[in-house]
Amino acid sequence: MQSIFGEELHKRKGGKVMDIKLNDGRSFGITSYQKNGFELMIPFNKIYDTAVLMNQNNVSNARIVESSIGKENVLYQFKTVKMLGFETKVVDENNVSIRFAFEEIPATEMELAQLRAKMELQRNVFLIGMNHASPEDVIRLCDELDGWHENKYPYKKGERFKHNGKPYEVLIDLVSDPSQTPEKFKALYKEITKENKPVYPEWKPGTIAQKGDRYIYAGDVWECTWDNNTRNPGGLGWKKI
Repeated sequence: MQSIFGEELHKRKGGKVMDIKLNDGRSFGITSYQKNGFELMIPFNKIYDTAVLMNQNNVSNARIVESSIGKENVLYQFKTVKMLGFETKVVDENNVSIRFAFEEIPATEMELAQLRAKMELQRNVFLIGMNHASPEDVIRLCDELDGWHENKYPYKKGERFKHNGKPYEVLIDLVSDPSQTPEKFKALYKEITKENKPVYPEWKPGTIAQKGDRYIYAGDVWECTWDNNTRNPGGLGWKKI
């Protein structure tokens, strides 16, 4: 069976330290490297944890560097790669040498995978509608949103749009005004970020809710399902979100 490891092996030289610097900020001392591969020595009980760290996101574009007297020299840099496998060799009763092999992912394959992921995301988002999609999905598909209509446009609470490259959500029913820009009038609009959680008002007695309105009641979020609803959330004309 053909080996997954290449033939040319570059070993650590005396007095110098070689490390692989991963994308998550971790560094590992290595004993040797080759094209699309490297070897290091670790304790027996660290085999699984180390193998998990050597994933595509961590190793793609990672660097192998050599350090000596405060100087650092880049010996090798990975391209976009995925792991082929690894092999281990017992060093002593406590340690094992583990050798990893990777293969380059062609740019066309990566682009195709990214396109497929985007198409799947778009399909899922448009099935539920951009106004109800998660903040993360809205941010990724911000370009698909309509731009902000600044001049006397009737917006409904919960509608979403983009402005200056950022996604926003309308907080109340309103008619747009060019002087009331989304980034400045935070009582009217909110920027959608990954940290955003929907901000809904507390339901109060006497509220006349309209279809689609959402309120917090007894610690839960409720959405009104018909217009001019004067009943408490939890009764007719309401559904829990």
